[in-house]
Amino acid sequence: MGKQGLAKMQFLDEDEAVAEEMVWKPRILFLIDEIGGIAEGGTERQVLQLIELAQRLGYEPRLAVLRGTEWLSEGQAGCPMYFARVGSMLRPSGWLGCLRLVRWMRQERISLVQTFFVECNTVGPWLARLAGVRVVIGSRRNLNQWHGRTKWMKPVVDLFQKLANLFTDCVVANSLVVAEMTAATERVPQRKLHVAYNGIDLAKFSKLDRLRDQARRMLGIAEDEILVGNISCMREVKGIPQFVDAARIVLATDPRMRFVVVGDGQEYAQVVERIRRYGIEDRIHLAGPQADVLPYLAAMDIGVLSSLAEGFSNSLLEYMASGLPSVATDVGGNREALEDTGILVPPDDPAALAEAILRLQAPALRQQMGHAARRRVECFSLARAEQRMEEIYGDLLQAKGS
Repeated sequence: MGKQGLAKMQFLDEDEAVAEEMVWKPRILFLIDEIGGIAEGGTERQVLQLIELAQRLGYEPRLAVLRGTEWLSEGQAGCPMYFARVGSMLRPSGWLGCLRLVRWMRQERISLVQTFFVECNTVGPWLARLAGVRVVIGSRRNLNQWHGRTKWMKPVVDLFQKLANLFTDCVVANSLVVAEMTAATERVPQRKLHVAYNGIDLAKFSKLDRLRDQARRMLGIAEDEILVGNISCMREVKGIPQFVDAARIVLATDPRMRFVVVGDGQEYAQVVERIRRYGIEDRIHLAGPQADVLPYLAAMDIGVLSSLAEGFSNSLLEYMASGLPSVATDVGGNREALEDTGILVPPDDPAALAEAILRLQAPALRQQMGHAARRRVECFSLARAEQRMEEIYGDLLQAKGS
């Protein structure tokens, strides 16, 4: 080949390199401990929502999970995935899995990592910096993440978390109360704390009236019966046994009431046994996990959140967007979300929960509170939430020259 041919090939190579550089997009990695199911919980759904947002903003999202989640495909996630298969962090195999994750992040040229849940918030910043990631964001979404966890590990993990925070560019909390607790317990400086509320797609809830009759027939709810719903995972922190206790109290006063729980989890067997022991199997329907909760929301007359601890509840936002009056425990960001558009009760108090539900027997009060909630939830629209995260991602990437 002559000199002219070699020169032409060189120019082509340079042009391809320039073209590749021009179309390259910053890659955002969402790093989470595990996803039990698409309908598993608020954080899991929020991560999938952020993946969609990242794509719309022109980024290339990636999802990595420390363990489990083999059921989730790239098609379901909406982006390429990495399964780290990290078992226990207390074993050498766990740290080898972390090192493989670091190598993968380098190969993928990740620009920004956002971490979710305890382990990823703790070890994720270290791994991201080892991989040369320029921007690291931590997430705080709960005030009591130690429900059901080994208590003796908490001081050790707290120490590692404070050290890991030194390697984060910012920590995003999903409510003011979570941000305040993070500042107090983890000593995160205010300049590194950002509040970004969960967002909800209000358009999805605009046609629930059309579903109502069909949904109530599906559940066998008569026209004169009041359906009280609870959309929550059956984990200890969600207080589903307390919800069943409250249902028993309510039914003793008003047998017209019906109850439905949408969700699954560790306490399912305990909840089933509790319902059987109370003899109210025909009044409470356990719907299990549902990818689409809209029919259940359409059928409900009252939404209940019985959590013992919360960050900022997606279920509560869904009740509000559906125009439902809500009864919620006064924990986490529930007061922040509802303000005066719902009824707040102390946590772990079935009698107070039952009393609040019975207050909503009057159709006029349910309608008044439901309309107020629908107006209030506009503050937490998906558009506002996405705009906030767009600002955070853009500002941090720009500051680091990515």
